[in-house]
Amino acid sequence: MWKVMIVDDEKLICRLVKALVKWDELGMESVATADNALEALELLEEVRPDILITDIRMPGCSGLELVKRVKELDSALEVIIISGYAHFEYAQQAISYGVGHYLLKPVNKGELTATLQKLQKKIGER
Repeated sequence: MWKVMIVDDEKLICRLVKALVKWDELGMESVATADNALEALELLEEVRPDILITDIRMPGCSGLELVKRVKELDSALEVIIISGYAHFEYAQQAISYGVGHYLLKPVNKGELTATLQKLQKKIGER
């Protein structure tokens, strides 16, 4: 079962993402949520997720900084960024860190599920 971690400073978004997906049907489990990037970094070592879903703009350490750090630790970790910002600069920077999926808020159930299915297939092929 693939492990997924959700990071967003808005607890409601974390709960929404967790509730939108039928994790069992995807062979996935939401193993942890974090309110900020620093908390996420601590949890990452403990839970060792296969997929990280994170917001970009959070207080303290941004989601982009989180992605940069986690990719240095584990380049195989798959990342989905969810953001309320459609700025090209954010997407461009995320791509430079190896992020292949950038979803805009409000998160769409079908789009999120399809993205997770793509990642499931990609991880399974490794």
